[in-house]
Amino acid sequence: MKYESKSLLKIVMLYMLFGFFWIFFSSKIIHLITQDLSIYIILERYKSYFYIVLTSFLLFKMIKSSYFKMEKTNRKFQQDIVQSFITALEFHDKYTKGHSEAVASYSTEIGEALGLKSKDLDDLYWAATMHDIGKIIVPIEILNKAEKLTDAEYKIIKKHSKIGYEIVSKNDSLKKVSKYILHHHERWDGMGYPEGLKGDRIPLISQIISVADSWHAMTSKRSYKDQLTCEEAIEELIKNKGTQFAPEIIDTFIDVYNSREDAFMFEKSY
Repeated sequence: MKYESKSLLKIVMLYMLFGFFWIFFSSKIIHLITQDLSIYIILERYKSYFYIVLTSFLLFKMIKSSYFKMEKTNRKFQQDIVQSFITALEFHDKYTKGHSEAVASYSTEIGEALGLKSKDLDDLYWAATMHDIGKIIVPIEILNKAEKLTDAEYKIIKKHSKIGYEIVSKNDSLKKVSKYILHHHERWDGMGYPEGLKGDRIPLISQIISVADSWHAMTSKRSYKDQLTCEEAIEELIKNKGTQFAPEIIDTFIDVYNSREDAFMFEKSY
């Protein structure tokens, strides 16, 4: 708020200074431009219109510049807050270290290949970065358990997408993103959670995150499972195409992987 007030005050002051300059010096400037009396009279007559056009343009440029500076500041502040949450989650769950960053990177690659617009890519990045934020409320002994989870423990883990939605939806600027977090564990066949959405009822961004999340989970070393090779992980994606995963997303993922394998080689073990 303080930054916004200073920016607006600066715009008002500059606008007033230019106005005073125009009042006192415009006639002298016109006199320097021409000595022809008829032209001088015409310029004097229309100088007020010229002033309106010129100052409107300058005012627009100043406001636009100030707006983008505020947007940049707000975005940086937002990024810092999100990163703080992710860092806290990684302290809470040692096995998610680097996971959020990797899923965001993979998701963006898929989104770009699908031709998503810039705004949608931004939403995809934020949703992928925060997709596991709800795990921060899951007991650490469950998150870091080396053995297979019990049914009761798995039921608690499954709540993380709903909790993540509730956390992120409290932020007005991220409210839209929160629904993608809510649905990133839905399945194409309708057997996912939390709402059992099926097919195209699942938001496209959630479909993308689901594939990126699974890829990183399969190709990363964990104490409770073996790390798959990329070839084995590709086979798993293809095997679950049309059941767990959206067919279009799998096809796009494989196309990008075949053309730019390095795009999905984040850090597979830690």
